[in-house]
Amino acid sequence: MLKKTLVFSLAIVWLLVGACTIASAAQNVGNTSQKGSVLIFPKIDTTTDDNNARDTIIQLSNDYPRGVMVKCYWVDSDQTIQDFMFLVTITQPVWFRASDGLGTASYNLNDASTNPMTVPPFFSNSVGELKCWAVNFEGTSQINWNHLYGTATVLDYRNLTAYQYNSVNFTARGFAALGQEVGTGGDIVLSGANLAYDACPQYLIFNFFSFAPTKEVAIDGEGQTVKFNKTDLTLVPCKQDLRQDRIPTCTKAKFDIWNENETKYTGAYQCFKCWFEGYLNEIGTILDPNSGRATGFGGEKFTFSGLHTLMGRMRATGVSSTVCANIFKTPNTVYGPGADKCKSQVTSPLLGITSTQIFFTGKSELTAATGVGAGSGEVSHILWDPQGLPPEAPAK
Repeated sequence: MLKKTLVFSLAIVWLLVGACTIASAAQNVGNTSQKGSVLIFPKIDTTTDDNNARDTIIQLSNDYPRGVMVKCYWVDSDQTIQDFMFLVTITQPVWFRASDGLGTASYNLNDASTNPMTVPPFFSNSVGELKCWAVNFEGTSQINWNHLYGTATVLDYRNLTAYQYNSVNFTARGFAALGQEVGTGGDIVLSGANLAYDACPQYLIFNFFSFAPTKEVAIDGEGQTVKFNKTDLTLVPCKQDLRQDRIPTCTKAKFDIWNENETKYTGAYQCFKCWFEGYLNEIGTILDPNSGRATGFGGEKFTFSGLHTLMGRMRATGVSSTVCANIFKTPNTVYGPGADKCKSQVTSPLLGITSTQIFFTGKSELTAATGVGAGSGEVSHILWDPQGLPPEAPAK
């Protein structure tokens, strides 16, 4: 896990989501501008060290005059999971903190009874994601309930910074009535097809400022100068196995980059297992702690000296690749050498966010978020373990 100091004079967040690929067709790609039955929050952060003291606030709302059960999974950077289920009542908004799972109503550190929302906390001093979806009251199957939406707010109490982004929401398509089961319980199909959920984007696109620590630019029209520092990227695979006997998702993000002169750069990539976070300019220097191997290549293409313009555009596509084999290994033990966790590579659509450090002299810090379109990707599956019903007494 990368430990970073995020001292933002201006924090800018781009939420990378899909839009419909054909203007005349119905929108069928998960995005931030609609309500949905499945919600994905790509970045949850509870990192606490000498430089940071972070927490993440989750807000989730039900925009319908009927209650619904919501199933959620905390997922950390190594695909360790913690699942929970709770009721969202009639048109109710709820919130809870990742650090301790408490929230909703008044928050009193000395009296937990003032917090009617009590869910398991996210993993201490860790990073990862949150996935939530509507389920029936028995918890045996996912259901269509296209009235959920949410936001995540990442706070840093030590550096006094914050940024917020909207959840990526997936609608269940083609159902005649609310609350019907969607497919087979335990298999969330993100395909964009009828009687399934919206698809994930085919690729992610976003603009970024190249890493230029010595460049100051007059950009606000008032003669003030700003300095663009590092851009942090978070990626989540759409294909994911959250079952108890799960297989980690291993894929490669392939980057295509354009500068302001329309010059195209290729060859940069980042291998990752389950979840990735890292500065764009440091891609290629990030090592797996167990194998000692570099997990990516081409970070210099995101710097001013490599890109030769202040701004760039990047496209990230999740692909299967042999260059990512034998990188992510378990530690060696007295019983033998560690095993390769990523022998099985997959092509997976991606979701993600970026945040950029911008130092703005004399100005208070600000946050902003926006979405971009990126086509429709291949069918993805989120696998989970439905709970069973209690058995009835046998007949006499």
